Amino acid sequence: MLVIHQNKQQKRPGKTSLRKLAEVSIQPCFTLFSHPKEMATSSSSSSSDIGVILNELTCPVCSELYKEPTALPCGHSFCRVCIEKSWENREEDTGCVCPNCREVFPQKPKLKKNVIVANLVENMKLKEGKVGLEVEGQDAEHGDVNVKEGMKSGGSESYCELCNGEAAKRCVPCEILCCEKHLKLHQQKGHKLVDPGVKIEELRCIEHGKPILLYCKDDESLMCITCTGGEHQDHKIVGVEIAHAELRDVLAAKYPHVSKSMRSVASKLRQVQKEEEKTENCSRDAEDSLEEKRRLVCQFVNESVDLMKSEINKRKMEKLSLLGKQREKLEQQMEDLRQRKSTMDTALQDLEAISFLQGSKDLLKRLETMSDFNSVKRTPLPVLDFSKEEKNLDKLVTLNKNFLEKIQKGPVEHPEKVEEAPVEHPEKVELDQNNLRRLYGRSLSLDPNSAHRRIKISRDLRTVTGTGTRNHYPEHPDRFDCLDQVVSRDCFSSGRHYWEVDVGSSCWWGIGICLNSMGRKGGKSGLGMNPESWCLSKCNNKFSAFHNKQRTSLSVPGDHERFGFFLDCEAGELTCFGDSRVLHVFRGNFTDPVKPAIGVYVDGSVHFVHLVK
Repeated sequence: MLVIHQNKQQKRPGKTSLRKLAEVSIQPCFTLFSHPKEMATSSSSSSSDIGVILNELTCPVCSELYKEPTALPCGHSFCRVCIEKSWENREEDTGCVCPNCREVFPQKPKLKKNVIVANLVENMKLKEGKVGLEVEGQDAEHGDVNVKEGMKSGGSESYCELCNGEAAKRCVPCEILCCEKHLKLHQQKGHKLVDPGVKIEELRCIEHGKPILLYCKDDESLMCITCTGGEHQDHKIVGVEIAHAELRDVLAAKYPHVSKSMRSVASKLRQVQKEEEKTENCSRDAEDSLEEKRRLVCQFVNESVDLMKSEINKRKMEKLSLLGKQREKLEQQMEDLRQRKSTMDTALQDLEAISFLQGSKDLLKRLETMSDFNSVKRTPLPVLDFSKEEKNLDKLVTLNKNFLEKIQKGPVEHPEKVEEAPVEHPEKVELDQNNLRRLYGRSLSLDPNSAHRRIKISRDLRTVTGTGTRNHYPEHPDRFDCLDQVVSRDCFSSGRHYWEVDVGSSCWWGIGICLNSMGRKGGKSGLGMNPESWCLSKCNNKFSAFHNKQRTSLSVPGDHERFGFFLDCEAGELTCFGDSRVLHVFRGNFTDPVKPAIGVYVDGSVHFVHLVK
């Protein structure tokens, strides 16, 4: 039973109480159009007329009751303030536009007060001010609760606006959130219900702001009741529920075909995945086999070279021994000749004939006792000739080069046959810098966050320059704080990589690699001065290899400006090149992430060379 009480205080309620009054007293327009059988009954009720009147007394701009309603020449009315602001906020100077019908007025029309509408608004406010709403017992609209004016959930989007309970649905035509208890009457009247999080604006016509109830099949667009009188007048229009059901039927008819296609594609996908796994396994097995063959080939070459070097040293020592004996005899002969010449010089300086003749007999006897310098004959010794052994190695290198060229031209048709001929294995070619540059060349860049403050990094992140002065770099845990060093941004833990470094005329530098986990603080962070780094170094024209404070002197003829580095992570080797020859080979566990590193310890520049394969 709906009970209407006279308020003791004449309070002018706002839009909220008007909205409640309309909700209690009228049947929403959504229900009228969704249920044609109820249309006649509802149209005869006075409460429906009140709802229509209330809607007509609302400003389309602010959705509030008109405040000083003003009519435009097109017939539409707005609050004077609303229409004035609407024209003030327009971005383009295209005249004054009606916000409702979009009619354009080239000049600002003279605004006149709509007296009839203003009187209706005042009467509605007076009537509402005299009436307070309180529902006792069974609420005619919202069920078994009391609904009082202004009862809201504090603006929350998750609570029922009638009892502050947890909201289950939102009623579209009533524009309120309802709990399960208060949904019953809305469901009985066929109101459209949506989830609480759905925005009402998305369910309203963009052009007219009214609920979307219809669907145009010709244009495949959603529309409200007002849209039927426009461009959709002769189109085929159905309710949204009917269109929904028809579309569901269409999708349901296509569903088996899509499911069948999915099963077919899934089957093919499984086949591809199996083939990928098989390819990975075959590739892994082939690489393991090639690695073993490379080890054998390298071992064979290393043993051959070591044996030849041993034989060279043996023959060298034998020849040097014979040459030493000849040298000693020739030196003795030279001493005898020197004494003979000294005696003759002394005799020839004596100008007195008598004196010269007196000593000549003794002089001739002394000369006769001297050994004859022609008595020592130099026997020719055999030349050290290893041309035959070198030709054998040249044949091996040539075979490897030919094999590499075949691989570069295209895929090998029968890799298993290649494995049967380890002499043609391409790994030996990796020691040639041109092939290394072409196959594994890398263009590295420096990490500015690791640079010591006494060095400067170029903009292209390739050149390191020692400045001797401290630069203002921000603090960073990766920055070296003691030694003038920097590491690369690139980090390697697998595969093969080759890069080159141009040292120019720098006289003191260190180049190599370090574990990414190597400390960057203190004196122990020097390249080659700890177990986590390996370094090729030049200091005062002397070259050395450093690792864990162990120094190995290197013989580097000439003054090279470019050095190459080949890192084979799986083999655990770092090969250092200078002028196309191997200077040193470091060995270690390079499957842990390592980074190339550079140290410039005096003024000068060193930079990574940009390699183009």
